[in-house]
Amino acid sequence: MVATGIRAIAMILLILSVPAAQHARQLKDEAVILQFQRAADSYAFQHRQTERRGAAPARLVEGAFFTPQVAAALRDRLRAAGCKNAAGEEFVVPRVNSSSEGTSPVESCMSAVLPKLPPELEYRVAGVVLVLADAHLHIVVDILHGAFPLSSPASLHDLDDHRD
Repeated sequence: MVATGIRAIAMILLILSVPAAQHARQLKDEAVILQFQRAADSYAFQHRQTERRGAAPARLVEGAFFTPQVAAALRDRLRAAGCKNAAGEEFVVPRVNSSSEGTSPVESCMSAVLPKLPPELEYRVAGVVLVLADAHLHIVVDILHGAFPLSSPASLHDLDDHRD
């Protein structure tokens, strides 16, 4: 009888711990997304200041916005929403500070689950890559590799293959 009572208590604790763990993960993801949004807002502020002064934009570093924690949270959101990119057979992965030409706008499925951005920034897609681009300067600000699986096999070409 005591063993049955202990099992029942253990089952109740197990059932209660699952929602608590999910809630803790959700809070962590929200904190990570807030960090990303603050970085995006900071970039937008710097963008406006640079534009007013007529200065050249600062060089950017890959991973400054899509930190490992942000990358994991965004990949989880895109996968949970079932977002897949309809990439063509070939695509070029752009590099940070290069032109965002050759990338595509995100589909509504993606934009619905991605954090909102200031007007100076936009999400773009290149194959399996989610690109954070400057909407005014048309340059790549950051890259999220492996954002979603391909819907069909594709050939990946690195930008270095196309340079002289």
